Amino acid sequence: MLTFISIIHIVACLLLIALVLLQDPKSSGAGAMFGGGGSNTVLGATGATTLLQKLTRGAAIVFGVCCLLLALLAKQNTGSVFDSSAAALPAAPAPAQTTAPTAPATSEQQPAKSAETTAPAPSEKK
Repeated sequence: MLTFISIIHIVACLLLIALVLLQDPKSSGAGAMFGGGGSNTVLGATGATTLLQKLTRGAAIVFGVCCLLLALLAKQNTGSVFDSSAAALPAAPAPAQTTAPTAPATSEQQPAKSAETTAPAPSEKK
């Protein structure tokens, strides 16, 4: 439904642009480039102007209605992208806990090792 209304909206927009440019201007403009004076002779002196005005009015009404419909459809789809993506992600497993948490040892907790304690003990003779 949203795609269909969007396509109608784009077509009405392009048609509205073309119809406004083809209107018979008070001075020379884009309407004169495509033979704006010639279309008046085909459809009559006032018929072409009235026909272009009716088509422009109709395209403007279709454009406005499509704007309202697209706004209403967009309002129904409100929400955050993160709401849908958070539900789709699997939950991370909880980390394994040890029985006693160990804190890193600091220099105050461990006695400094000296050369006497690290040297091997002399063997005793019996």
